[in-house]
Amino acid sequence: MASLLPENAQGEIPVGFALVGHVAHLNLRDEYLPYKRIIAEVIVDKNPTIKTVINKVDDVGTHSEFRTFGYEVIYGPDDMNVELGEGNCVFRFDYSKVYWNSRLQTEHKRLVDMFNPGEVVCDVMAGIGPFALPAGKKGTFVWANDLNPESYKYLSEGIVRNK
Repeated sequence: MASLLPENAQGEIPVGFALVGHVAHLNLRDEYLPYKRIIAEVIVDKNPTIKTVINKVDDVGTHSEFRTFGYEVIYGPDDMNVELGEGNCVFRFDYSKVYWNSRLQTEHKRLVDMFNPGEVVCDVMAGIGPFALPAGKKGTFVWANDLNPESYKYLSEGIVRNK
């Protein structure tokens, strides 16, 4: 990446991103916005499963009470319908309408590993189910709900898909 950017943009070069299905989610600093297209092209070139690259344009939660965020597509189609696997489950959802953080995968696993078959767990902010679905799959009885109707819809679909 350093060889493609001008010398005045050689500070902390953005190389990290969150991967959500086929979407690479960037949080570019202002000084890198003029180079967002070349950064996105490099990411897609080096990661063949990525089809869409987005950049967050405002903080999580400022866009809606459901912790979604405004974004701009900087490469590829504006297709936020993603599918990914986590915790022995398959999740399908519209990333623009629900909260999802791939970087919490280790925390999801850590907590689910603490649950035992036959126990009861209440997940009152379940989202699309990163705790609830793997816990239920291992025999834990889970009460799950979410304020976001889109999250609840994808949670319900995920329960059926991951039985």
